[in-house]
Amino acid sequence: MPFETHRRPVFPVDSPADVTALVELLGQAATDRELSETLYDHFDYVAGAHPEWFRPHQERVILELLSGFSVPFGAMCVLLRGAPEHCVEHLAARPARYVLEVLAAIGTEAALTVAADLARGQRGASDLEYVGFWTPPTGPLQQRFSSHQLAVERRPVADLAELLAAEHPVGLPLDRVVRDPETTPVNWHYLSLRAAALPGVPAWPAEHLHLLDTSLSWGVTGAVGEDGRWHDESVEAGTPDDEDERDNDGPDGRAMVVLRPYDDTLTYCNGHIMSTPDVFGTVGGPPIGVYSNPSCRSCHRLMFHVATVTNHLRGDGDGFRSLYICETCHLTTSAASNWN
Repeated sequence: MPFETHRRPVFPVDSPADVTALVELLGQAATDRELSETLYDHFDYVAGAHPEWFRPHQERVILELLSGFSVPFGAMCVLLRGAPEHCVEHLAARPARYVLEVLAAIGTEAALTVAADLARGQRGASDLEYVGFWTPPTGPLQQRFSSHQLAVERRPVADLAELLAAEHPVGLPLDRVVRDPETTPVNWHYLSLRAAALPGVPAWPAEHLHLLDTSLSWGVTGAVGEDGRWHDESVEAGTPDDEDERDNDGPDGRAMVVLRPYDDTLTYCNGHIMSTPDVFGTVGGPPIGVYSNPSCRSCHRLMFHVATVTNHLRGDGDGFRSLYICETCHLTTSAASNWN
């Protein structure tokens, strides 16, 4: 059981009966902060490794035990997905701010419609954007991430030839990812992901999506054509990074990644899987939810979250690096954020 938590007590999560026992603790957790924080990690593990063990308890948790049910939003989306309509009706009668996220996590047409109506009435649309849901002027919420999560595991490459042949390379030369390396504000390549290997990600005009970085700002956006290379880049206003001299094209930090399924071989701790050896991020799932997420500079719709990795994937910068796309306008944004 690769489950870790620094909180106590630790409960077994080895069988459906163990999950039943965890659910029985939710009533107490509503008024016991320490217990609630401990269960946070336990249910995150259940969502990643054995979500089917939770399914028989889904309705009871929503109808009776929600106040004690504290989990990462990504885990909530897994555990509450598809809850029946009477659960949605129950939540609609309790128009508190936290209900918006629960309805979004349920993800049915009925739930997303109710959530959108509540968000527009409560001015809660910006809160939902933090977790990857866009509230259009009319109609239901739109989920702007894939529900299929994969772990990003780093593996070494022997040389440049192996790097260039990799399905998901780390540390490509800039001329492979931008059209004009001499004028671009981009000066660092973190990761390229083969679009066809990303379940639930919208159709993309190029073979790969590129997570890039700049020393000039916390965010950089580029247009993409069929060749996949960024052009027409723009930099968001922000505080420049101290790392203004980067040797992107040197051999340091070159690697590739493989995408692993969420299962019981990963280590779940503190709401993430990055305590797993050599795992440095996640493809799919909601954004990290700490900072606001970018909207498309052209159509202004909330961009689609593709992946988030830590800077340790390639050992430069500090914090998280997230990749977003607008599948309509063929724009890509790379956003940087400090540790939460």
